[in-house]
Amino acid sequence: MESLSLEIETPHRSLANIAADSIRVSIIRKELKMGQPLTEAALSQALEISKTPVREALSLLKSEGLVVSETHKGYKVFTMGQQELVQFCELRFALESQALRYGVLRDHSELTRKLEYILESMADSLGELEREKYLSLDTKFHRAFFESCGNRFLSKHYDSISSIIEAMRHYISNTGQATQTSMKGHQLLVEKIANGNSEEAVSLLEEHIVNWSRRASLESSHC
Repeated sequence: MESLSLEIETPHRSLANIAADSIRVSIIRKELKMGQPLTEAALSQALEISKTPVREALSLLKSEGLVVSETHKGYKVFTMGQQELVQFCELRFALESQALRYGVLRDHSELTRKLEYILESMADSLGELEREKYLSLDTKFHRAFFESCGNRFLSKHYDSISSIIEAMRHYISNTGQATQTSMKGHQLLVEKIANGNSEEAVSLLEEHIVNWSRRASLESSHC
């Protein structure tokens, strides 16, 4: 495992949660790669904390699907093959499409306002040096569906897979062309939502999530 430099932030929270936050961000940003072994010793040294909160953090991240464990082999970052990605995105679409329908039905004006505001920021973050900001805004864009859907159970299920969505976004949307394609898709989506046409918006969302995932090619070394 390569030497890491991780930072502890927000000292008022438990060390386990702080460690989990730091490791989670490193996985999402590909600083810790798919399939990479994770040892308590290396992580505790990088975070400058004891192994106990690191062990608790890894258990938490396992519940999120970001890390996996094998008997006698310890922990490693999750992996996802092409077919698994397709199936995962089908689940994501099922959740997001329903949240979008409810959001348009129950909170149309506020949902539209939120999405248009986020879209403006996304348009200002298309450069390569701002890709991390763009991806963060992309996450915020899709989460807005759930903020407006009025169904906490739907939101809770989405939250349970949101970290994997963020991580996969970093593997797939990692080129300027992908970002441009993403931006156009989001613009069209907001137009349909603003017009109150939820079913056309859902069709665009399906193309954006499911069909796009079928064309994505993950680097074989990370799968």
